[in-house]
Amino acid sequence: MDITLSITKIIMYFIIYSFFGWIMESVLKTLIQKKLVNSGFLYGPICPIYGFGAIIMFLFLNSFKGQIILLFLISFFILSTWEYIVGWLLEKIFNTKYWDYTQNKFNIKGRVCLLNSLFWGILGVIFIEYIHPFINSKIELIPKEHLFFITTILSIIIVIDVIITTIKVKNITLKLENLKELTNTIKEKLEQIENKQITLDNIQEKIDDLKIRQAKIKRKLIKQTNRLKKAFPTMKSDIMEKLNELINQKIENIRKDKEK
Repeated sequence: MDITLSITKIIMYFIIYSFFGWIMESVLKTLIQKKLVNSGFLYGPICPIYGFGAIIMFLFLNSFKGQIILLFLISFFILSTWEYIVGWLLEKIFNTKYWDYTQNKFNIKGRVCLLNSLFWGILGVIFIEYIHPFINSKIELIPKEHLFFITTILSIIIVIDVIITTIKVKNITLKLENLKELTNTIKEKLEQIENKQITLDNIQEKIDDLKIRQAKIKRKLIKQTNRLKKAFPTMKSDIMEKLNELINQKIENIRKDKEK
C-alpha cells in the first residue's frame, strides 16, 4: 500500500475517533452536570486521547479480532496504561490534574481506576469487532485525492487549536506566577512593618494597588479556567485558591492592625 495513503488514513482515523470520543464524553458530562459541556482539553470538538487510543487499538489489537476475552484483557491493560501516561504528562506539563479518580475504589494515584479500566476493556472489544471495521469500510470509499485534502485541512485546524489552547493554558500559569509575586511583595511589606522600617500609612496606597491587581488577575483566571473546570469536573489546581487566601489574609491582618 502507498505509504502516503497509509499515513493519511491513520491521521483520518485519529481525527474521526477523537471526534467520536468528544461526542461520547460531552454527552455523558452534559447529562451528569445537567448543562451543556464542551468536553476535552482543546476548544474544538475533539478529544485526542481517544484518537491516540484508537490508533493504539487498531495497530496492536486488530490481530486479536474474534478472541473476545483476550481482546478485553489486552484492551483493559493497554488503554489503562495510556490513560495513566496522558494524565501524568498533563500534570507535569501544566501542573494541573485534569481528572482525578481518588474517590473511586482501586485507583492508581487518581489517574486510572478499575471502573474506567473495565470500560476501556469493553470499548476495545466493541471497537475492534464492530466500530473500526465499519469506519474503515467507509474510508475506503473516499477517493485518495479527496481523503488527502480533507485530512490536511482538518489537521491544520487541529494544530492551530492545539497552539491556541496551549498558549491560553500557559497564560494561566503566568498569572499564577503574578499572584505569587504579589504574595511575596506583601510578605516583604509585612516584614518591613514588623522591623519598623515603614509605617502602615506609608504602604496603604501600595496595599490598595495590590488588592486591585489581585482582583483583576483573579477575574481573568476564573474566566479562563471556567471551560476547563466544566470539561474536567474533578480537575485539581489549588495553587490559585491558596494564593488568594494568603493574599486576602495578609491584607486583612494589616487592616486590623491599623484599626487598633
